[in-house]
Amino acid sequence: MDHGLHPQSAAQAEHCRAVAHSLGLHFEHRAVGPLETRADGVEAAARHARYALLREDLGPTGVVVTAHHAGDQAETFLLAALRGSGPHGLRGMVPWRREGEGWLARPLLDVADAAVAGRAWMDGLTWVEDPTNADPGFDRNFLRREILPRLNERFAASAGLARSARWQAEVAGGEDADLARQLAGAGAGEVLPLSVLRPLEPGRRSALLRHWIREHGLRPPGHRRLAEFLRQALEADGDRQPRLDWDEGCLRRYRDALYLDPPETEPASPIPWPADQQRLRLPDGRVLTREHPAFADPLLAGAVEVVFRRGGERVAAGGRHRRLKSLMQERGIPPWRRARIPLLRPPGGTVRAVLWPRGPGADSTA
Repeated sequence: MDHGLHPQSAAQAEHCRAVAHSLGLHFEHRAVGPLETRADGVEAAARHARYALLREDLGPTGVVVTAHHAGDQAETFLLAALRGSGPHGLRGMVPWRREGEGWLARPLLDVADAAVAGRAWMDGLTWVEDPTNADPGFDRNFLRREILPRLNERFAASAGLARSARWQAEVAGGEDADLARQLAGAGAGEVLPLSVLRPLEPGRRSALLRHWIREHGLRPPGHRRLAEFLRQALEADGDRQPRLDWDEGCLRRYRDALYLDPPETEPASPIPWPADQQRLRLPDGRVLTREHPAFADPLLAGAVEVVFRRGGERVAAGGRHRRLKSLMQERGIPPWRRARIPLLRPPGGTVRAVLWPRGPGADSTA
């Protein structure tokens, strides 16, 4: 995955190609960019773009393995501590986690970086050093080059910080289990009713909301911004719709409940879906399958197109034509989500099916 952030990136790609060829492995080069501007800097933007690209190709049995080691974990812990993070930030990187439909694994988190380099020398491996790793303008590089070496001289800090991250992971895991039980008991799913949050003390409210956001695969916003949004959502008049936008997504209050969405993008339309293709991944990462009951319609048995609402559409079903807007109003779909619901039609034809969300206001993955 090539961000193109420095002139040597093409040579690095060729090095990777040669190594893969020598091992008899398939090699694929992907350009990542241009990077979106993010409040947390170019490092975070690059990381976000990398994982978005990985999620595109990961199937249910796919696993991405990375070489993060104990030194990387120590840096992550320190960065989180300097930001004032709680247990979820201080746990650092986890050995296993869901990534899209597949998994991300980090088997070397307990291995010192010197041990990794030593083994590479023993095996006669060659590698390239990313020149951006020498730039102290990046926070992680500053810690790696200026701070951690001095801490390690006196305290063997990397190993201790990695242990602290593991302990924080245990604390965060216990808290997550407790919060998950509370959400399940309240019946919260794709929509979080404010009635679930109102009886709670402020710290518990924030923890429950942050857990709900993480359960949807997004990183929560900062504590202060989230606390202010919660205050507005709980105190605003019934017709007000406070919202909070951050790099990962958007929170809205609507009809006395909270709704969570990924960053707004204009859906591409139409998207062809060949007859021999069982699954279709939309540009925003959602996956549709032909197992949906809509495909029982003979006119949708072959090649179809996925389109999105633009206004004025009518749906042909059961020998009748109905206004799409009316159907969405009947189902209580929030206005801003209506343009994201996939519609099926024969190529160039009339809309025959709406892939409705699974629950009130829910996002659509068929």
